[in-house]
Amino acid sequence: MDSDGHVMLTDFGLAKEIDELSRSNSMCGTTEYMAPEILMSKGHNKDADWWSVGILLYEMLTGQPPYTHANRQKLQQRIIKEKMKLPPFLTSEAHSLLKGLLQKEPSKRLGSGPGGGDDIKSHKWFKQINWKKLELREVQTKFKPEVSGEDCTANFDKCWTAMPPDDSPASTPTSGEHFQGYTYVAPNRWLSPEPT
Repeated sequence: MDSDGHVMLTDFGLAKEIDELSRSNSMCGTTEYMAPEILMSKGHNKDADWWSVGILLYEMLTGQPPYTHANRQKLQQRIIKEKMKLPPFLTSEAHSLLKGLLQKEPSKRLGSGPGGGDDIKSHKWFKQINWKKLELREVQTKFKPEVSGEDCTANFDKCWTAMPPDDSPASTPTSGEHFQGYTYVAPNRWLSPEPT
């Protein structure tokens, strides 16, 4: 959330850019958010991202992801086979959007057709959103955090801000079969020149 209250999804710590017709076979990320096609190693494309958006939306609306289990293999089987349970306290519009985003068959998933993300943006759950004004930040937010500047951490729990800043013991992988197609290289702030 920025200082004006606008929210952005981030956390693309591991992301891979592929062209529209390609598929990736990489398996990385948090299991609860992985699409069935990733878990079954069928190859995936951006349709898997719409699944993850659906999982995140479900969690934001209910407080937990739709598929959980302490055992990773059982969790994967639930994601692949189990029917999603939608809480009755959600609106019919929310049910419809979640059902569309959390289709187990990627080609039937909302956002997978030729309209892509525009099909999601035009869903009835978003009917009150003016996407152009939102993108231009012309929409008044309902919550504006109190911050003292760009680097203010007052709204973060102290358990995170009090942690010592430890350097990662692992080096950034630059080659090898596991990271083909990835271009990210972790910045080394210790070797960066001091700002003047």
